[in-house]
Amino acid sequence: MLQKREIELVFDVKRNRKITTPCCHKSNTDGKFVNYKNLSEEFGYCHSCGKATLPPSIYIDENENEYYWNDLEHRFASISLAPINKPKREPKVTFTNREIAQKYIDESIIWKYFKVNPENNLLQYLRKKYGDLKTEDAKETYALGTSKDGGIIFWSINTDLNVQKAKIAYYDTNGKRTNKFKVPYKNDDGYFNCLFGEHLIDDKIKAKKIIVLTESEKTAIIGYILFPQYVWVAYGGINGLTENKVSCLIGHNVLIIPDMNENAVNIILNKIPLFVSLRINVKIWDMTEGKTDEQLKLERVYNNDLEDVFRKIII
Repeated sequence: MLQKREIELVFDVKRNRKITTPCCHKSNTDGKFVNYKNLSEEFGYCHSCGKATLPPSIYIDENENEYYWNDLEHRFASISLAPINKPKREPKVTFTNREIAQKYIDESIIWKYFKVNPENNLLQYLRKKYGDLKTEDAKETYALGTSKDGGIIFWSINTDLNVQKAKIAYYDTNGKRTNKFKVPYKNDDGYFNCLFGEHLIDDKIKAKKIIVLTESEKTAIIGYILFPQYVWVAYGGINGLTENKVSCLIGHNVLIIPDMNENAVNIILNKIPLFVSLRINVKIWDMTEGKTDEQLKLERVYNNDLEDVFRKIII
């Protein structure tokens, strides 16, 4: 039985400005086409047209023989016959096997923390900033709770309305997140995460509504308050995107907005092959506009999120 070999695709920091882009066939003097490390120069992601050019999928059998899918003959063929450029070094192979069954949190627990008073600092901040009506709507939409020690509870509810996980975060009175957080339900116990706000994704809205995917839960909530015509979800941290979590986005139009730092943007760029392989129509809003962390710090916008941008434009 053949298994797909997962190639570790990492963008090269140094951009090849001498090539012609394989997607839109333009000169890369502006550096908008980013190559993958250790792969042929035609593989990469183009900021100009938003397309990713990926190496073909490779499959291996139990004897480590390699194959690729021949579209013309509609069958697997030996990799030795494949008209492709193989990586310059052996790619990292990752096979995932989840042996622990998914467990769910009883819905009644959500409502136990829904009406706790006083509310957490983030909800109080949102009420002062955006008003009670819009904040209450967002609170109900995302089932936001307050822990006994004053943290906000972000529940991860899937498209079947099952509660998969909870994250407790702590904010100052000015709406800024502290470094403190808790995850009371553990992976080892069978509580695996899904996208925050996943329960708002419905296949009926495919090609009708844009799904905006942000890094933090707070950004998704504020996005919903300001622009409710979009579906706002969050991946909960720069390393929060996995195939299991994004499978709910298949067939949808998705705009990803990472925070304003090089690492956050690069991690999302490295996830483009995953989205393409799953046939998710994705675009990235790179708010750094290609600037380095040093430049962003000089402009005093380093690590800003979408609310910081909204505040300057419309608030």
